[in-house]
Amino acid sequence: MVPDHAPVPGGGDFASAEAMDALQRDPRFVQAIRATATGLASMYHGRHLLNWLMDDRGRLLLGYLAIYLHSTRDRSDPASGLTPTRMKALCTEFDVCSPGRTGAMLSLMRFSGYLTPDIDIADRRQRRLVATDKLYALLRSRLKMHYTTIAPLFSDGAAMLAALDDKIVDGALVAAMVGRYRAGFRLISAAPELGLFGERNGGMLILMSLVAAGEGDDTVPPSRPVPVSIAALARRYAVSRPHVLKLMREAEEQGLIERPQDVPGHVLLKPAMNQAVRRLLASSYLFLADCMREAIALSERRRAAG
Repeated sequence: MVPDHAPVPGGGDFASAEAMDALQRDPRFVQAIRATATGLASMYHGRHLLNWLMDDRGRLLLGYLAIYLHSTRDRSDPASGLTPTRMKALCTEFDVCSPGRTGAMLSLMRFSGYLTPDIDIADRRQRRLVATDKLYALLRSRLKMHYTTIAPLFSDGAAMLAALDDKIVDGALVAAMVGRYRAGFRLISAAPELGLFGERNGGMLILMSLVAAGEGDDTVPPSRPVPVSIAALARRYAVSRPHVLKLMREAEEQGLIERPQDVPGHVLLKPAMNQAVRRLLASSYLFLADCMREAIALSERRRAAG
């Protein structure tokens, strides 16, 4: 088990090199990688319109930011909470997308039933929105997959997973995540080589598909060539075949993958790629654990205070 440590507001050293190394030495870490890769790929619901408006990272962050603004609203202050102005400011702060695209995504989220106007505001000019149960259910299903995956890696993993059934944790958990981002934490910092995938629509999901494609007796991530269908990846993640091909070519140019001539239709993940994937996921698991510990502690303090 990775040693427990107290959560540090804003980030601290929860994802230190030592903590990441310790996590990667756990024999259950490879099982977590496989579960994460297959889980992310299976949960993706992409559409061409969404891809045009915002990349994968942006869409994910926007949902969390919506919950954060909604959960921190002050009912006595109509200007607080989830308003287009505040969401645009946050998306600019975290470099998620432009204000124009933020507004378009908010409209799409309203149309899809994830957000709805706040009917408790007398002054309709405030345009405050509220997160619906549908948005909470979507994000909780994602978090359930993540915390189910990491639970075996931490001595308090079962408590983290159980806390997801407690709605009071939702706002505190997302606030902890936002706090660490405000302090400068970024998942990609642990594996900057993977920025190529993180900056493309469907990029990280394509990467996770490659990681999950290894055979049962292979290493995780796989060290043997894995089968790849450009057309299938394009269909699955609602991107074009040229988009996937360009991503593969650039990854090959950067020494992350190789397309072996003697095994057509396959891709070999190079050691640099596999090491980067391990670092990225180790950082992600430590981030999730630290945020949940803070959320649980805050929830317990609130209960004690009545």
